[in-house]
Amino acid sequence: MKIEFESRGKYLLIHSNGRLDATWAEYFADTLLNQIRNGRHQLVMDASQLAFLSSAGIRSLLIIHKALAGVSGRFSIVNATDFVDRTLRTCGFQTWLEAGYPGDMPSAGPGKEGGGDARIRHFVMNEAASLCVSTPGDWRPWQAVYEDRVVATSFPRDSFGLGIGSAAASAEEARRHFGEFLAVAGNVVYLPPDGESPPDYLIAEKEFTPRMQCLQALCLTGEMGHLIRFAPTDELPFHALSVLLKDILVRTGGNPAGFVILGEIEGLVGTALIRSPGSIETDREIDFPEIRDWLTFCGERCYRRQQALLVGVVADKSGPHLPPVPMADSMSAHIHGAVFPYQPLPNGRIELAAAVERFFNGPPPLSVMHLAADDRPVVGLGESALVRGACWFSPLQNPEVLS
Repeated sequence: MKIEFESRGKYLLIHSNGRLDATWAEYFADTLLNQIRNGRHQLVMDASQLAFLSSAGIRSLLIIHKALAGVSGRFSIVNATDFVDRTLRTCGFQTWLEAGYPGDMPSAGPGKEGGGDARIRHFVMNEAASLCVSTPGDWRPWQAVYEDRVVATSFPRDSFGLGIGSAAASAEEARRHFGEFLAVAGNVVYLPPDGESPPDYLIAEKEFTPRMQCLQALCLTGEMGHLIRFAPTDELPFHALSVLLKDILVRTGGNPAGFVILGEIEGLVGTALIRSPGSIETDREIDFPEIRDWLTFCGERCYRRQQALLVGVVADKSGPHLPPVPMADSMSAHIHGAVFPYQPLPNGRIELAAAVERFFNGPPPLSVMHLAADDRPVVGLGESALVRGACWFSPLQNPEVLS
């Protein structure tokens, strides 16, 4: 089977030649899913040269249709041969068949969906929006943990946060279970600190609001006022995290900001607790090699082609709550990330709560980690980077809390 693509404005025209049967169905689906991953969400298939279509081929078309439906995209078939037309109608998929090309499809010429080849697009959601930051729990590594240092904190739908905590009912019950967590729009995902269990998560439903026993946390309440959509180009196949953070600070005029990023992963670099700090009974230093009993550090750039949900705070100077970013002079940030199986995002302006909800209602999360760059010469892993995605952010009302 031969597949060729032609850009027609926002549409991707697919010329298929040959047989779409069991031999080619998987290849066909993978090829078109890759186009969807690349942001092409308006697909038109010219089937004038498609000689045969089997049930396996129909299944591959259904996979494409469902993937596009999840991102408000569109899939249609034009110029179908008599055999393909009859097969689809007999099987109940006649809604895919169109009498001709869409009326707004250009006759020819290059072009990409969303308008042009812009690497970054900026949307103002609410110019007046801002976030208020608080810091419940004042634990610092590696202090002894006392119950009065643990703060029960709720995360309703208008809140965002990250930190070290537990979903236990009380501070005492949480003592052996403190791990990394993040919270976005009423959804909390938390990694048990045993190095083996998968992440657990809580979702705000009806009267239930997620609540964490926080050993330390950065909590944000308010509204995200800005959205950045970023995508790769031939010259820039991915976006280093520090570059995205710099862009946030530029757009806030240098003011500290809270942010949420949802994007396809090029590679993540970071750490996670594998032993709860609640077991520490006296203030002390934990150095190498003992630190390996408490933290795991990724040995390679991980989770490529999965989806990252990142929550963080960025500023142009460091402080007790914001460690420096090694890859960017005079910039500091505290960021936690949750990893989900990949799902494409709709193009253009999208709402944060709805986008995040899709992931928490889909396949379960794979991991939670504290992002940290590795700037060691030669052997260092570098910093986390994303291929494409969405970044929501707002300036902080009260950045003095971070000092």
